[in-house]
Amino acid sequence: MMIRRKLATPEPGDNIVRRDRLSQRIRFLIDHHPVVTVCASAGGGKTTAVALALRNLDRPVAWLSLDGTEQAPGRLLVYLEAAVEPHVHDAPRAATDALHNGIQVGEAAGLLAESLQGSRLILVCDNVERITDDEESIVVLSALARYLPAAVNLVLISRAGIPLDIGSMSDISRVGELGEEDLAFDAGETAAALRLIGRSDVDVQGVVDNTSGWVAGVLFEGWRTVEVAGRKPNALREYLSANTLRTLSATERAFLLRTSALAEISVADAVALGQTDAARLMARLQSKRLPVTWSKDGTRLTPHPQFRELLAEELIRTEDPETVRRLHQLHAELLVQQGEWEEAVDSLLRLGDAEAAWRHAAVALPDVVARMNFSSAARWLDSLDATSRTPTPGVGIAVLRVSFALEQCQRGIELLERHGYGWLPGPDSPHFEEALLLATWCLWHSGRLEEAHTLAERLPTGCAREAADNLLALADGTSPPFPGYSPTPSATVDGMLMRIGYLRGRLNGLDRPTGPDPRRTVLGAPWVIAGLRATGRLEEAMQMYEVRREAWQPPWLHAFDAVDLMIDLGRGNDARAALERGCRLIAETGSRLYRFFGHLSEAKLYLRLHQDTEAADRALAEAEAGGAAEYAFSRELCQLWRGYSLLLRNHNVEACAELEACVDGMRRGDRRLELATAAAYLAEAYWRVGREDSSDAAAELALSEATAQGSQHLLLSALTDVPAVAVREADASPTRMSRWHELTATLSSQAPLRVAARAPRLVLEEFGEPILTVDGQQSTLRLSKSMELLSYLLGAGQEVSRQELLSSLFDNRNEAAGRNYLRVSLHRLREVLPEDLVPQQDGDRLYFGRPDLVCGTAQVVLDSLVQADHQDGEIRLRSITEALARADRGPYLAPLSSDWVEQRRSEISERVTSGRIEAAKLAFQLSRYREARQLVNDALKVNPYREQAWQLAISLAHASGGDDSVLAVYQRYTARMREFGVAPSAEVRRLVAQLRR
Repeated sequence: MMIRRKLATPEPGDNIVRRDRLSQRIRFLIDHHPVVTVCASAGGGKTTAVALALRNLDRPVAWLSLDGTEQAPGRLLVYLEAAVEPHVHDAPRAATDALHNGIQVGEAAGLLAESLQGSRLILVCDNVERITDDEESIVVLSALARYLPAAVNLVLISRAGIPLDIGSMSDISRVGELGEEDLAFDAGETAAALRLIGRSDVDVQGVVDNTSGWVAGVLFEGWRTVEVAGRKPNALREYLSANTLRTLSATERAFLLRTSALAEISVADAVALGQTDAARLMARLQSKRLPVTWSKDGTRLTPHPQFRELLAEELIRTEDPETVRRLHQLHAELLVQQGEWEEAVDSLLRLGDAEAAWRHAAVALPDVVARMNFSSAARWLDSLDATSRTPTPGVGIAVLRVSFALEQCQRGIELLERHGYGWLPGPDSPHFEEALLLATWCLWHSGRLEEAHTLAERLPTGCAREAADNLLALADGTSPPFPGYSPTPSATVDGMLMRIGYLRGRLNGLDRPTGPDPRRTVLGAPWVIAGLRATGRLEEAMQMYEVRREAWQPPWLHAFDAVDLMIDLGRGNDARAALERGCRLIAETGSRLYRFFGHLSEAKLYLRLHQDTEAADRALAEAEAGGAAEYAFSRELCQLWRGYSLLLRNHNVEACAELEACVDGMRRGDRRLELATAAAYLAEAYWRVGREDSSDAAAELALSEATAQGSQHLLLSALTDVPAVAVREADASPTRMSRWHELTATLSSQAPLRVAARAPRLVLEEFGEPILTVDGQQSTLRLSKSMELLSYLLGAGQEVSRQELLSSLFDNRNEAAGRNYLRVSLHRLREVLPEDLVPQQDGDRLYFGRPDLVCGTAQVVLDSLVQADHQDGEIRLRSITEALARADRGPYLAPLSSDWVEQRRSEISERVTSGRIEAAKLAFQLSRYREARQLVNDALKVNPYREQAWQLAISLAHASGGDDSVLAVYQRYTARMREFGVAPSAEVRRLVAQLRR
């Protein structure tokens, strides 16, 4: 007789993640209940969960996998006896002998249970659903469960409920239960599962939402768009069909298929779809284990999204088209009755009933747009050819709002061209001003500036009129006062002012629009990103962009925000890819302005990253041919980039002319976004043609504008192009504490800008005692050299040659030993890191395949300080103090002491000390003297020979004390310098003399 035993090992590919949470839960149930039932739908991870929980337990495990043939009289009992026999040698054939002696099968099962006394056995029966219809089999399992002795467990795994007869009510506590919800993957387990099948790119939360954590669903979601390990994209359909649908009766299966249109199935809704026997069928389905969620009272069931998708596909495949259409028609009618207008419209669109869909869409559209569901609204408008239909004011304003939100002015233009202006709401309508403003915006974008002016003149005095005047001023070159954000909620007005405010350089507060309306930040998000970038908050900008990267709208995000960010980070290929994607989106907008603005971005990219003046000039020519000269702000940008192109070719007289016109136009029109950039270029041009006083004035204009707008990042970007401007101004400054000296120091020591776009999976805490964390779990490296190697690679941020590693980290005198040590160190890393986070090798070079997923905190601190150099004021002080707080944990890799570690520790300490001095200066400038004094004292404790720190300490003493305080600090300074063997500097003596006057 062959006994079907199943080893406590999951099927290949199932053991995707060791779920400690679930293992602990199962072990808890085993410790507190003699019988444990694990019931869930096919693919719920039942077998895997139990196998993992029982692995490595100090108890014997007998595993019997059932296949349905056990239903013959007494056969299940015989199989159970054979399964336990290898583990319980003292009680052979207890059950079979009882059967031969005529004892009833239930009593024989009880004898088998009692024979397990003292064995500590865990008996697992898998696939129990295959015998639940057999009364005798249930009697055997019930008796076994009832008579199990202490410290012996029965675990029953099933896709259906198990109707055990335990006995009295007091015995119910003998059974512990694990269900579908317990087995479901959480977000962390889902992420781990997807990574192990090579799908780290999948939206984890989206998968969880789409599968409700159902284990098989998670895996198939990862496989559905790509073949992985031989699985076909339609594997989910095949699996569910074989393991779920085919296990149902024909009437149960038909019920689920014919109600598949319902996201949640209730008896009433099922009856509305023609399922008259709904109550009885739903009661029967409750005993099944399906990929569904039941309400607590059992009156409603919600299929998992993937299961519902399969049901809908099966309905189409198995039913005739007329039946399918009738069911969808009934569903649409039900949705209308329930007031679910949006779903009703989508359902009618699927049925091809455009007229009925339009009637309901006209009712629902304003609410859809008010909830900022612009993508759905746009889909309806396109599917129903809405602009060809005579608009009501409500539908018309919805079309204009969608145009504005998605940056698709063509929608509004088509509406105006087909139906004129007569449909626009009148002065009595609450949408009057908004409609006129949005129509003005559409015309302005499409280049119809005269019509835009005419329409804007119909607006009464107020916020909307001020927004329209500021919008039109970007074209006509005037400079109306910028009103700021309105005190009362107006998503359209504030959304437009955020765009205009950015282009006019009103960066202060752009990230914090006033008022309670969340639509402002939704409509203005791309311009918030643009403002963050302009003020040097690149990491915040990048993180906001990453959240929206996959969205297809609005075009500004991809065509301009992304391009500027990638240019600033020196990522030329990414900048080019973003520009190409943006240009494709621009082509669909109908915006004349965006078309030529794309060419301006292209010119900037060529100049900033490649100094390719020919390609830039071609792009500028295309921009002007497209109408850039007709808008004042774009005409000035043409002059700006052409001026820089001329400087690169040393055509300095022509550059002066272009840049003078640019600066003059920006100042007259009060458009200050790139004024610091233009003034810096003009300072260089003036110097080259011998106009030194004009050069100084232009440089001071650049500095004052950057300070006023908080756009030091833009100024530094310009000075990187023309560094001689900063050097000359610093040389002419009377003190080394001047802003120009700070700028030249930043330019001379500037490291590449690196920002984190997402939370890393691997984090090495390098300050103090090193701690390695992977996916939120602490990992231990058995070799300190592996820690050092990991830190080196994380700090490099790029490919590193084997020879460089050997020279820096290993004994160079014995190359063979060094190479062997390197191999061992890499091996130890591979032992604890997931495959996709292990350093990769390409020939003689090592690198991280996904550098965005790994980080060391030392480099994070250094990168944060570099980024802070591009900021100013409170923002800069906050960035520096946050970075310093991370470094306060202790010295770099405190327990290690190799030559490389000591050198790296010294470099980091020096940079952190400089950061403290910079923070102290900022705090001093902001009159935060106590904070400044603490920072400068901390810096002098680490390095008592820093001249800048002493100068600042003396200035602080004067600000909060008097001559005596100044002299006391000066005395400490001179004592320290004497220890160092140098005389007090002339600059410090001059400062003391000046403060004592």
